[in-house]
Amino acid sequence: MDCRKKRSIVIYIMLAIACLFLVCLSTNYDYDLFARLIVGERFIENGILPIKDFLSYTPTHPWYDHEWGSGVIFYLFLKYLGPVGLMLLQAALMFFTAFFVIKTQRLQKHAYPVSLLFMLMFLILFMRLNSELIRCQLFSFMFFAMFLYFLEKSRWRGSNLIWLVPLITIFWNNVHGGVVSGLGLIFMYFIGALIERRPWKKYLAVLVVSTPLLVINPYGLKYLSFLFSATTKHRKYITEWWPFYKSRHVLYYLPMSIYGTFAFILNFIQNKKIDITKTIVLAVTLYSGLAHVKLLSLTVIAVSALCYNEICKTFSFIKKYLKKLEKSMYLVVPALAVLIPLFSPLVPRADLYKFPWYEIEFLKINKIKGNIVVPFSLGSYTSYKLYPDNLIYMDGRYEEVYDDKEFMVLRNFNLAEPNWDDIIKNYDTEILMPQKTADIYPQLLKNRDWELIFEGRICGIFVKRGKRAFSYFEPEYNIDYYRKTMFKHGDFLNDN
Repeated sequence: MDCRKKRSIVIYIMLAIACLFLVCLSTNYDYDLFARLIVGERFIENGILPIKDFLSYTPTHPWYDHEWGSGVIFYLFLKYLGPVGLMLLQAALMFFTAFFVIKTQRLQKHAYPVSLLFMLMFLILFMRLNSELIRCQLFSFMFFAMFLYFLEKSRWRGSNLIWLVPLITIFWNNVHGGVVSGLGLIFMYFIGALIERRPWKKYLAVLVVSTPLLVINPYGLKYLSFLFSATTKHRKYITEWWPFYKSRHVLYYLPMSIYGTFAFILNFIQNKKIDITKTIVLAVTLYSGLAHVKLLSLTVIAVSALCYNEICKTFSFIKKYLKKLEKSMYLVVPALAVLIPLFSPLVPRADLYKFPWYEIEFLKINKIKGNIVVPFSLGSYTSYKLYPDNLIYMDGRYEEVYDDKEFMVLRNFNLAEPNWDDIIKNYDTEILMPQKTADIYPQLLKNRDWELIFEGRICGIFVKRGKRAFSYFEPEYNIDYYRKTMFKHGDFLNDN
């Protein structure tokens, strides 16, 4: 084995350790993870794939779950490996995303040697953008990096890997709707080849073959119309779909935005001849990321893979210092491996102030049943813990299940708009559990029709006046209890 291969293996081992360490640092489980686990468990244990919503008491449309495959994978990892399985899965998806970024870097003409330091910075930026454990979109980011490698290798080396795209499209389509980004990437290479007068038929052929394969899903043709509507939907009230320059986002996402913009400019400054295809990919991914922060990961992947040479050349004036820093990383990363057990990776390290641990436990131990309104983000966790005793108004599945009308009713309730009580008048609502920071909370405290029966860390629980019991049991206040029982849920499998 030559020195280059040995060095590559060492770098990949280091990156695997870094991925696991970064995942262990997170205490931020995704809100919608629990809805995914419900789908996965029903499919594995009962052979049922929901086509109608069973968790809500509001009017819903057919449930086109573009992430059902992710739910199955998540549930299997949780069932056989416990919470650590979800962490290992995220680390693996991050690692293979980095792996394909490196493979693409090496295809560049006169490519600089692979840098562990550069790839660690890539992982830090990527983890910053995907700090939750664990989200379905990680599959899309990994497959996007994979497609980018296939397309670049086909363009410069005449590789046949591109013909694997149709098969991968089938799997990608059933784990996340981000498959459209992969098809869009192929289209970019097709347009680039046309403009550059390079061979373009293979891109068109792969695109023509792959697109009809989207019908291979549990919902058939109807899924395609849903996918189109979901892709073009204007989600102005969902913060992760906001542009980076929103006051709430600009500081958090500024480093990634600068990184993408800086590399895009370098593409023009340092190259005497503009690579049209590369420029199209960089421009589209940069625009997408700046317009919707959820897509900034695509920007970081594309820039890291396609602009590696330009970035290395720009910082060559401090090459001596970067070499020393690079060598130090080979000592730092193994030290991180020793620290991993200190973060208790076998027990979920969920944020104390993210989930309503005490509020849900209060409802459960006091057997308070009925239709409940909870914050949009907390609906998935509430269903996971309390179904079938409590049906929710709405959760983060949004366009998969609900109509815009119901979303606006919930929004008006939280903001205490003049028609806030539509959620009570027009829907069979029995329990209200708003966040204590919501505008509606102080109004409910003064309302004659609703009574506060419990105030937790995050939310308060209100029932109709006169429905209050004489006394209630207090929930457990030991956070270790909630972390250990985080993935124990209600008996929703008996409902078919």
